[in-house]
Amino acid sequence: MRTKIVLIFVISIFIPTALLAYFGLGAVRSEKSIVEKNMRAKYRMMADIVASEIKEALERVPPAFKENKKAMELVLLKEASIFRGEALIFDSEGKQLGSGSKKEISDSVFRKPLKDIPYTVAVYERYPLPVLKKLEERKKLLSLYMALIGFSAFFILGASFFTIWALSREWRLAELKSEFVADFSHELRRPLTSIRMFSEMLKDGRVPDEEKKGRYYGIITGESERLAHLANNILDFSRIERGRKIYDFKHGDITVVVRETVERFKAYLVEKTRPVILNMERDIPGLKMDAHSISEALLNLLTNAAKYSPADKEITINLAGSGKNVVIEVMDRGIGIPPKEKKRIFNKFYRTSQKKVTETEGTGLGLALVRYIIQAHRGYVKVESEQGKGSKFSLVIPV
Repeated sequence: MRTKIVLIFVISIFIPTALLAYFGLGAVRSEKSIVEKNMRAKYRMMADIVASEIKEALERVPPAFKENKKAMELVLLKEASIFRGEALIFDSEGKQLGSGSKKEISDSVFRKPLKDIPYTVAVYERYPLPVLKKLEERKKLLSLYMALIGFSAFFILGASFFTIWALSREWRLAELKSEFVADFSHELRRPLTSIRMFSEMLKDGRVPDEEKKGRYYGIITGESERLAHLANNILDFSRIERGRKIYDFKHGDITVVVRETVERFKAYLVEKTRPVILNMERDIPGLKMDAHSISEALLNLLTNAAKYSPADKEITINLAGSGKNVVIEVMDRGIGIPPKEKKRIFNKFYRTSQKKVTETEGTGLGLALVRYIIQAHRGYVKVESEQGKGSKFSLVIPV
């Protein structure tokens, strides 16, 4: 469909422009050619008249007269003078006869050698030809018009391509939003179903075993936490999109935020046996931050690590100081990210084309929120990944 639209624009803009340029310049060239042809005929006629007059004049004089070079040249000059300087006579050596203004035979517009005598009639344009000059000016002006039309066509085509690109982007965004709504609905359904099922079982007294009750309460708590996290993501993204997100920056201890976030993550982790390893350096400097936002960013990375890695593979969190920065690393041993999609994973609603990703519930907002939050802290997110071996996300925050 998009290819057809592009072809229609090209055909409707460039082809008429090319035809206009071709026929416009062709008309000027044709008109100039006709004028030049008529002028050549005029020059030839002038030379023929002079040659004819000279022939007739020489036929009227006795043969002995022709042997007198000076006398004969006077006859030649007299007959050529009928065109008042437009026709000149040159001898076999290329010298002009007469005492008038000297001209070069090579500058003549037409030359005609005389029969039986070693002289040539050369015709000159006495006055500049205004018609040819005007035609040449018209040709230049028309060329300028064609260039302007071509530029306009190029500009229109460029604007059209930009419009198509913008529309395509909006169409894709609309598709992504539609997919987001569907994925969001699915992601809501599972925890709500679990909460409803286990709460009804506990309410109806169908769980006499205290150990099972504790496990079910834990599931309800975990799923509630999952819903709260999902709601927070949506609300944060909405505020960021509208420019209404307000960060509460306060000087705090990042080690406390990381430790509490990891414990919170473990609390609602479905695979309770999954190893979650936290490594923190000593003497990590405090920094000015919005603790809640940093916690949400880290929780998004941890949630993704759990989603896209096998249940028995560990998730490692490292907290370290690096120069004037604090670095939080989240490493998993999951499916990894294709190299060509690394730059796109932080786009809103974007999810990679891998089968594991498309089969897993998600909104495509998590990493976009991570990037927004860390950028608001004047930091950046770095990702290293090898497909099939895992990924490492690093949150680099200046102290």
